[in-house]
Amino acid sequence: PLLLLLLLFLALANSVVGDTKALVNLSAVDQVFHGIGGLSGGGATSRLLVDYKEPYRSQILDFLFSPNYGASLQILKVEIGGDSQSGCGTESSHMHTEDSVDYNTGYEWWLLSEAKKRNPSIKTYGLPWAFPQWVSGTPSSPYTTPNKTATYILRWLQGARHVYNIDVDYIGIWNERDSNADYVKTLRSLLNQEGFAATQIVAADSNAGICTDLAKDKEYADAVSVIGLHYPSDFSDYSGCFSLGKPVWASEESSSYDDLNGAACWVRVITSHFALSRMSASIMWNLVGSYMHGTEWYADSLFTAVEPWSGHYVVGPVVWATAHVTQFTRVGQYYLQRGSGSGELQEGGYYTTFVDGGSPRPAFTIVVVKISHDHAQCVRPALPAFNTSAETVVFQLPTALAGTRVAVWHSNFENYSASAADVLVRLADRQVDNQAQLVLHVAVGDVYTLTSNLTSGNKGSTAQPPPASNPHFPLPYHDDFDGAEYEDGQEAHYFTDQVGVFEIHTDVRNASNKVMRQMVPALPIGWEDHGSYGPVTVIGMYEWQDVNVSVSFRLPSNATAFPAGCLHTRTDKWTRQSYSYCVYSDSTFTLSFGGDLQADGAPVTTLTRGATPVPVQRSVWHRLSMTVVETAVRELRLDGSLVLQDFVIPDALSGFVGFGTDGWHAVEFDDFAIQAAGPRWVAPATCTPQVGGLVRVRACANNGVAAPHQAFTLRADYSLLHVGTGLCATAETAQDGAAVVWQVCSPAFNNTLQQFVNAYSQIRNNPTQLSLAANRALSLVGGIGGEVFLGQKAGQDQWNGWVYFPNTQSLRDRFHFAADRSDIAPQCLSAC
Repeated sequence: PLLLLLLLFLALANSVVGDTKALVNLSAVDQVFHGIGGLSGGGATSRLLVDYKEPYRSQILDFLFSPNYGASLQILKVEIGGDSQSGCGTESSHMHTEDSVDYNTGYEWWLLSEAKKRNPSIKTYGLPWAFPQWVSGTPSSPYTTPNKTATYILRWLQGARHVYNIDVDYIGIWNERDSNADYVKTLRSLLNQEGFAATQIVAADSNAGICTDLAKDKEYADAVSVIGLHYPSDFSDYSGCFSLGKPVWASEESSSYDDLNGAACWVRVITSHFALSRMSASIMWNLVGSYMHGTEWYADSLFTAVEPWSGHYVVGPVVWATAHVTQFTRVGQYYLQRGSGSGELQEGGYYTTFVDGGSPRPAFTIVVVKISHDHAQCVRPALPAFNTSAETVVFQLPTALAGTRVAVWHSNFENYSASAADVLVRLADRQVDNQAQLVLHVAVGDVYTLTSNLTSGNKGSTAQPPPASNPHFPLPYHDDFDGAEYEDGQEAHYFTDQVGVFEIHTDVRNASNKVMRQMVPALPIGWEDHGSYGPVTVIGMYEWQDVNVSVSFRLPSNATAFPAGCLHTRTDKWTRQSYSYCVYSDSTFTLSFGGDLQADGAPVTTLTRGATPVPVQRSVWHRLSMTVVETAVRELRLDGSLVLQDFVIPDALSGFVGFGTDGWHAVEFDDFAIQAAGPRWVAPATCTPQVGGLVRVRACANNGVAAPHQAFTLRADYSLLHVGTGLCATAETAQDGAAVVWQVCSPAFNNTLQQFVNAYSQIRNNPTQLSLAANRALSLVGGIGGEVFLGQKAGQDQWNGWVYFPNTQSLRDRFHFAADRSDIAPQCLSAC
């Protein structure tokens, strides 16, 4: 031992003075590594993936799950659909009622199967966000009758096993809501009795308060195998959780946009979570951003695939940030202890080491991460201030490893001139020197994987690359739901259920016909919205304004009150703000701003109402048609008869189209069609910015039509690039009131007058300030007079909140509805 200490002292003394020393003791094992994963759900985040055609759908799945290829995920966590809105949409339950079980609903079992097909060793994890009301008899809590709720979860696990041949490894309680000791004990007992003793319970997919609860109740604690925390801060104290003697996971993490910043955030947390907090697994929300812009949290994901009609998808940098860990590790390896292979770098950053246990010369992988504060921030939690700078790190390995060859993989997630080819790059192999040292220079933004495994690591590629992007939803569009690809229980192509569930089923009155039926019979035990508005499913683009939409509907004979069939245009995901046309069973109609409320089946703001020109009968097909153009509802029709014509409305909204009903009714729909209406579907007149020219505001191009003068890229260095010319928006000075002009972009990406710092994961979903890096007190202000400047606040008829619309690459003054500009069309940043 004394000789070994002397050799180690001499080795460290011979290293360069001022270098950061990092001891790597391969026998100092700590926590078992449980994996890096992705989360499908919360909610309907993978909705459009299933609509991709081959070979593109399989290519996406390969990039997510195939070992040593892309993200190579080690855990797949999915939502157990509960018939209620859970984020970006609603996922269908396997038991809409207590006496029915349908294992063909939704797409999460399909996704689990595809993951297992590619990686049989992947760990699987199910978690409910919501529950059908029948499990408790009340919409307020799933814990009133624990046996029923536990049986409901058991049925889901049985479907996975017996229908899809998947034994689920982990099961959660209720996403980000209170856990319940009686329920967890009941669930554990039932799973043991029914042959699911190996399925481990994770609690509570929320905050660390669960640890205090478990510490007070041994039986409760014994029922739980893993502590699952959401968005844990590495600067908090989790000793109470670790005192329980259970693994602690970041069971939901990131929620960040999939650009270089999202990659930097993600690789930072999956490293720091162990280096600072000893957490042994991290799972990213969400797995694949496969949902429409306008349903919130757009592309805050590991992978983005939002164009099933074109086949286009994006393999972004978050995939390769993930691969820096997953392609070189396996579940069941060990982390090395802090100070003996894991820890903080002296000049900012983290490193962790993974080893196989029980070997005298175990394989090892060291991951080194150095991300600056401005680019390390995820959506949550807030990061305390810290500094990073370049440094040289000397890794001191055991003397027996002198001469060992080590593969070196590198990315820099703050290199803004890098292309996709410049991340996860294998550099020249290194050799551990005769002092058993590896010397590594680490710059800001760097991620290194150093591994003794010389055969792992691969940047997967496809023989047939994805087609070019075409974000514009194809019009005209028609679906009669009779396609051979449709099975009972599935959703129709491109629709996303928002409230209620709309499934394709064979028409009970005509076996050769299929219909879309609203399936939820009662208010679910919700997660986000508890049923404020009537059931609705939406489709299309959030930029749409001028459309003709039509659908056939059939009201059920046994529905209470006055069930309705409804069409919605220019709608948000809820129909909180929309132009909605509903026809009721008492042969009346309404045109409203906003859909019908569940409380009374009536809209909040009725614009007009009246009697229908033809009777509305139950159990009979009727056809609705609605045309909205510019500042008018041009026509409402029922069964071809005119109901209303040329009703004036403001031109201040754009949004999806959709259909639905006014309550929990089994209304059926068929023969859906959309087409463009009116003259505003052509490209507007454009202009080209000049160096020194003013940045301006103009009315946004209509209907999602591309407008080159309003097309910008939000770059990861926070610069604002005009797509057509490559010029950057530039503040003339860092003073209040400064104009913003076009200038040549800084090739070094370091001009603080060209950097408009923003919440990069929020700006596509909510009005967000763009603060000047040179003076954070100033933000980008626009006004209805066309002015753009830097100011501390916005005045009357001005705004400093902007929303980026990715389909048109435009920066708008609103996400959907601006109350203070309700009579003004959406305004966009413009090149001139």
